[in-house]
Amino acid sequence: MKDTLYANGTLGAENYLMEVKTTKHTVMVDEPESIGGSDQYPNPAQYVLSALASCTAITIKMYADNKGWDVGNINVDVKMKDVISSGKPTKTIVKAVQFENPLEDEQIERLLTIGSRCPVSKLLEQPVNMEFEK
Repeated sequence: MKDTLYANGTLGAENYLMEVKTTKHTVMVDEPESIGGSDQYPNPAQYVLSALASCTAITIKMYADNKGWDVGNINVDVKMKDVISSGKPTKTIVKAVQFENPLEDEQIERLLTIGSRCPVSKLLEQPVNMEFEK
């Protein structure tokens, strides 16, 4: 059985500034000034996009290393935008990946396919059940 992922957050007296602890790490989360935060740290959606960018790059790097391909630095740009589909706005995430070193087209296609299968991509592409515990 895989480990259960864990995060616990505490929202204190300062508007929307939240400390979140995982098993071994602590991160801070905030909201922009435009909605009452102090914009000292990324907002929750930015952390989701950061997780996707890093997971994509790490998955690609692991595969490239396994194949012995020298890709150099990997840059992953992730954007979330609203796209109108059937008259309704839908959230769409767009990823762009660039490699520092030149690669053949077949290598790039394979790396992008592998990157699209990273654990965070898989999580975001499927329905996720959520429930509250009392």
